[in-house]
Amino acid sequence: MKKYYLVLALSALSIKASAQTITWNPPTTVAMGSMYNNIYPRLTLTNNDVPVVSWMNDNNNKIYTARWNGASFNMPLTISPTGVMPFIANWAGSEIASSGDTVFVTFSTDFSQTSKVYTVRSLDGGMTFQDTVRVDQIGTDVPRFPTIAVGNGGNPVVAFMRLDSGFGNAEYAVARSMNGGSSYMPSITPSLGAVGTVCDCCPATIIANGNQHVVTYRNNDNNIRNMWASYSTDGSASYPVSSEIDETDWMIMSCPSSGPSNIISGDSLVSTWMSNGKVYVGTTNLTTQQNGIQFQIFPMGMGTQNYPIIAGSGDTLGVVWQGSDAGTPRVFFTSSVTGASGLGVVIDTLTATFSGSQTRPDLEYSNGKFHVVYSDDNDVKYLIGTVEQSVGLDETSKFNPIVYPNPSNTVWAISSIDENVELQLFDGLGIAHTSVFNRTNGVIEIDNSLLSQGVYFLEMKFEGTTRTIQLLKN
Repeated sequence: MKKYYLVLALSALSIKASAQTITWNPPTTVAMGSMYNNIYPRLTLTNNDVPVVSWMNDNNNKIYTARWNGASFNMPLTISPTGVMPFIANWAGSEIASSGDTVFVTFSTDFSQTSKVYTVRSLDGGMTFQDTVRVDQIGTDVPRFPTIAVGNGGNPVVAFMRLDSGFGNAEYAVARSMNGGSSYMPSITPSLGAVGTVCDCCPATIIANGNQHVVTYRNNDNNIRNMWASYSTDGSASYPVSSEIDETDWMIMSCPSSGPSNIISGDSLVSTWMSNGKVYVGTTNLTTQQNGIQFQIFPMGMGTQNYPIIAGSGDTLGVVWQGSDAGTPRVFFTSSVTGASGLGVVIDTLTATFSGSQTRPDLEYSNGKFHVVYSDDNDVKYLIGTVEQSVGLDETSKFNPIVYPNPSNTVWAISSIDENVELQLFDGLGIAHTSVFNRTNGVIEIDNSLLSQGVYFLEMKFEGTTRTIQLLKN
């Protein structure tokens, strides 16, 4: 059975958020791991929403792609040249993007070779690929962690980390093509506006919406490793403004090897990232660079979460990530039809019923469907989730209570809840508080007057499903 969790914003007085029913097809095998391995799968959608998947094999140092043919995925293509050893890791590697039926894959070579960044292009939706094209033009400096987007005119733009020859002074560079990816112009440095240096083992993301381009990356300011964004309104010709989009102030002495994911939704940059083992979502105004909402979308005490990816269009958004389900890596998913604020209301463990572990998902959205790829113990897998409908959570009251006031310093009251729902209250350390409940005339009161200030989690169990409401004691 898939597992679901309900998480409310701390300021919510009642549940008025919208949710949607998503029907997930059974997973399809993209490639058998016994033959092609399954390292770091990535996904893009070509014309008519045909998926093309890329991944890597650290046994033979190859990069593969496979295209959906309507019934299954075609036999994988090897797109990395003979004699070239790509950089391969389960937390970073080749990235893929497309515009129409033009597909680009970018990768860097391993440090055991002279480090370079390349792109490989397909003009027929991933059926065939051309030879590599060199991206970086940085002399003796060292490039790594390329990421790619496609801007106006089908022109690719590649962001990559640039280090000096001693592997220090990390910064991000952006190189754009003006001829459809046949060649690249000399790179510029968008991350100069950030304090400190960029986190030298954390991949970045570049996104493009016409001439509005944004590069996001984890920064390192005396071991405070927050996320930053650099903004371009001229198609990556310049990046005059940078801003901090992450306010968690996570201090860590070692490198977390995890970066952000973003989309542009109207006038906002919507971002997701991992901080201190938890997944966060935040919004930033593209014009003013002022941050809006920012919140954690998964309860504390639920294990380590990492590698979130966001996709969507308009107010329909989804986030997928790798999480821990009783110690086993699983793929988690949340979606919203009301914009970023609705994310995290319902969380689905997509792979709860699958054997083994599932890791490193990627996500795309188009025309009412979410597309997911991930690695399981052996293979690369692909899932489609169709958004069936949108309903108000308060239309079904048995398991969707109204909680008020929240925050509170005396009592939380819960109404519109079925009497058969089992309730437990946990603090942020996972300690249960059992003597705080009182039920009167259909209303449950939780006495918090003797509880310490902080975040608490009300766990509700009903008909085999578990949901959690986040409460604040002030």
